[in-house]
Amino acid sequence: MRDPLQLFPKLEEMGEAEVRVRLASGTFGTDSRPLIQEWLDGKDKAQAIFSNAKRDAREEETLSIAKDALAIAKDANRIASEDLSAARLSASSAFEQARWARWAAIIAAIAALLATKDQILALIAHNL
Repeated sequence: MRDPLQLFPKLEEMGEAEVRVRLASGTFGTDSRPLIQEWLDGKDKAQAIFSNAKRDAREEETLSIAKDALAIAKDANRIASEDLSAARLSASSAFEQARWARWAAIIAAIAALLATKDQILALIAHNL
């Protein structure tokens, strides 16, 4: 059978797997083999196109996910940088407050000594 319009619908009915088995076993006549091979090649090309389209779709999805992850990571990095700046400012402020607290403690100790100096001297003189 040399007419593709008649042969191809029959091949479709048989299905690709059956056609491949019959072609390999030599069931088809020699005059039909080139058309059958052409039909199978068309099926192979269609499958390759379909596979490539699926792969491209997966790659696009992966790229989209990667872009989203990058945006999230950049956001997290920005937030962490802001928090680091705030923490540094807070630490600097705490250090400054601690320094002033030390000075206040020193001044209070000196004031206490001055306020009680007469009593301290009296105690020393009394024990001598």
